[in-house]
Amino acid sequence: MPRKFLIVDDHPIIHRAIAQDLAEFDPGCQVLSASRLDDALRLLRGEQKVDLILLDLRLPDTAGVEGLVSLRRQHPDSRVVVVSAESDAPMIVRCLDLGAAGYIPKILPDPEMRSALRLVASGCAYVPPQILAGEQPLRLRGDHNAAMRSADPRRLGLTERQVDVLRLILRGLPNKLICRQLALAEGTVKVHVSAVLRALGVSNRTQAVIAASRIGLQFSD
Repeated sequence: MPRKFLIVDDHPIIHRAIAQDLAEFDPGCQVLSASRLDDALRLLRGEQKVDLILLDLRLPDTAGVEGLVSLRRQHPDSRVVVVSAESDAPMIVRCLDLGAAGYIPKILPDPEMRSALRLVASGCAYVPPQILAGEQPLRLRGDHNAAMRSADPRRLGLTERQVDVLRLILRGLPNKLICRQLALAEGTVKVHVSAVLRALGVSNRTQAVIAASRIGLQFSD
C-alpha cells in the first residue's frame, strides 16, 4: 500500500517544493494538502490512515502549538513533524514535548532541508543539532562510536521488543497506544521505555528524540 503524506501549510511555494521532494523520495506515495488546520482535520476524518503529517505552526486559523496539540489529540497514530519558520530551541523542545516526531526549520539550506525531509519520510526523527547544541548534553551508554557508525538501534543493547518500543516513542505515541500497537501490558511497556531511555543515556522522551536524531538511528523496516 502506498504511503500517504499530508502537508499542512498555507505557503504555495513551500508546499509545492515539499510535495515535489516527497514524490521524488517515494514515487508511489500519495501527497495530500491543506492550507488551514480545519481543512486538515476535515480531510483526516475521511482518510483511513496518514503516515506522516508535515505541519506549519503558523496557519490562517491557528498559531503556535495549537495545531500540533489538536492533531496529536485527534490523530495520535499519525506522526506529526513540524516544518516551521520558527527556529528557536525552546519552541523546538516544546513541540517535541507535545509529541512531535521531529522539527524542520524552514531556514535550513536546500540540501539540508531535502535531507531532513528524506529522513522523516523514511520514518526517522530529525531535530537540527546546531539549534539544539545548547540543550542538555546527551550521552550514549556502551560503545558510543560503534553506535554512531552503525546507526542501528540494536547496537544500543536493546532487545527486539525494546527496538519496537523505541520506534513508537520516536513516532510520538504515548504508552497506552504503544500497548495497543504491540499488544503488551502497560506495566511491560513502562519497563521497556525505561530501558530505552537508559540505553540512550537520557531521562525523558524529548531527549530521546533529540538523541535519536543526533545519532541518525535507522530502522530496518
